[in-house]
This record gives sequence, C-alpha cells and structure tokens, in this order.
Amino acid sequence: MSHKEIMSRFENPVVLAFGNPLLDIFLTNDENHLLSKYDLKVDEQKELDGELMDQLITELPEEARQKMSAGGCAQNTVRMLQRLCGNENGQKLCIYCGGLGSDARGEILKKLLQSANIDARYAVHSTLPTGLCVSIVDGSYRSLLVNLGAAAVYTLENLRSMNLSLDGIKVIYIEGFFITHSLDVAKEVLKEVQGKDIVIVFNLCGTYIFEEHQAAICEMVGLSKIVIGNDREMTALANSLNLKFENTTDIPFLLNNLKRVTVNASNSSSSDWSMSDGIFIMTQGGSDPAIIVWGQGNSAQVPPIEPSSPIVDTTGAGDSLVAGFLAGLLSGQDPKTCLEWGCKVASKVITNLGASLPDELPDDFLT
Repeated sequence: MSHKEIMSRFENPVVLAFGNPLLDIFLTNDENHLLSKYDLKVDEQKELDGELMDQLITELPEEARQKMSAGGCAQNTVRMLQRLCGNENGQKLCIYCGGLGSDARGEILKKLLQSANIDARYAVHSTLPTGLCVSIVDGSYRSLLVNLGAAAVYTLENLRSMNLSLDGIKVIYIEGFFITHSLDVAKEVLKEVQGKDIVIVFNLCGTYIFEEHQAAICEMVGLSKIVIGNDREMTALANSLNLKFENTTDIPFLLNNLKRVTVNASNSSSSDWSMSDGIFIMTQGGSDPAIIVWGQGNSAQVPPIEPSSPIVDTTGAGDSLVAGFLAGLLSGQDPKTCLEWGCKVASKVITNLGASLPDELPDDFLT
C-alpha cells in the first residue's frame, strides 16, 4: 500500500504544528549589497525590528516584492507534507497554529494556506504586522532577514480559544523559534498529550536562539521523542548540556544515551520505534550523510541525494527533509527509510525558489 493510500484512510488531521508564520519575499540578485548594509553573513539569519524591516522593503526591487510564498519552519513543513501525502481538495492532514497580523500580508498568508489545503488556526493580532522574511538567495546559499511581528505572539489564551481536538492526532511538531516566546503554550500542549500515543517532534531550527533561550530549548529536548537539527545546532545543544565529544558525528549518540539515562528507561522494546525516547536526527550538509539514532543506540546514515537539477535555493532544505521524514513516519516506515524520504524531498525542493515542490510530482515520488 502506498503512502498516499495509507494517508487517505485518516478521517481527521494527523499532525498538529506550532510555529512562527512568515510571508517570504525572495531576492535573487543582491546588486544593492543588502547583506553588507544589514551586517548579515552569507547563509546566516538575523532578526530586524519593524523600522529596519520597513526600510529594507523600500530598498528591494519591485520584482522581488512580487516573489512571495508562505514561510516559517513549521508552516513550510506542513505545506510540503500535505503536498506529498494528500491533495488540494481531499482530507486536510495538518493543523497549523501561529500568530498573524490583521493586514494585507496576513490575508495573503491565509489564502496561501487555504490553497495548500492546510487547516490554519491563526491567532490574529490587530496591532501587530504579519511576520516577514526577506530571503537573499545566491545559488546554494541563502541569507535571511526577519521581522517576526505578530508571529512572536501566541498565548495560552490564544491556544484555548482554538478549541483544538487531539482526536486522530499522531504527531505534534514544534519549531524551535516558537518556544522562544511561547514555551508555556508548548508545555501546555504536551501536558494534554501525556499518556497518548502521540509523537512529539521538536526542530532546533537555529543556533542563535541558544544565546537567550538555552534553558527553554533543553527543556523541550527533554520533553520530545524526536529532535531534529543540523550539525551546528546539535553542537550548540551538546555544548549547552556540557557534553564532551571528539567528532560532531558523536553528538546524536551522546544525546540518545543521555536521554535514556535521564528517563531511566527506553521504550525501544516497543514494536513502534517512534514511541521510544531519545530519537535524534542530525543533518550535516555538503556530501556528509544525515544520521538518525534511536532506541538503544541504533543508528542509520543516509548520504545526501544528488539533485536532478541545479540548486536554486536552499531556504527550505531542512523543512522539506522534516516533511519527507514525517511522511515516512506516518505511513509506518522504518527509521532509515523515513530519513531517506526526507533527503529525497530536500534534494527536490532545493531546485526550486522558496520552500516548494514542483507542480508535477509523480505519485511514486517517495518510493
């Protein structure tokens, strides 16, 4: 049975995601030297206040202002997961929650999510602008300038007003940027799922958030079953936990062992590997393999898949890998196959501008 056939049997959404919803604007030619002007290094990301973001927008060429798409880590992932496993008119597989402004950009985001067949539960804030991300793209590198605006506000009151049902939910996915302002919301959600067969997936998302939110990140790692990050993020996590390592590739194994010791048990005897504690996924970029560690130190490595077309934009590489991985998880695949699916989706997404898949995608793309 194909993954789409499996997904078609679900009568309710199966993924509940929380993140910072952004509207992405793409600039493919930095002839105005904006990277230098805004003190941004290649392949890094930086937050701007509202005034600076408004100034940046005025400096963008008109053609760049027309290149927009829905953005933000978790929002990208659910859009691609729906694209991989569902269809535009069928069952909505994902519920997405985040803060949105009551403005024209917010209306654009609503329409984009509606067209992607996502059940978007935005908390709309009338006094804040919709979050915005300017992505400066240069082949295999992308640099991001972000103003969070309303995306940085999602309260317990907002959560309760959504009247979210956990019926049918199999995965709760939380991006690291979300917990920098709404850790209390994330913890409340996780409290509600205690004792249920729901997999908690946490994406570290970025290294710079460790500077002010180290404790919150470490707490979420402790509460999650699956933790995802690249080698730089995993290194930051290991340093936060005072783990000693010789090679970066040791880190997911050390984290797996620490998690199992901390909870004083491992559920690896369960027939469902995803219900064990201490599953860590680390990507490395370049030609180095992605690594997954689970159970009692079990592991698999998956080499990156060579893109079939030239690399255009790496903005959604990590988010798309998560989408492919979750597609495998939800359709009952083993850990290595899940990671292979993730790498396959990432290799396709980076050949397009923005976090998107091509219009024509074979039904057997993943398999």
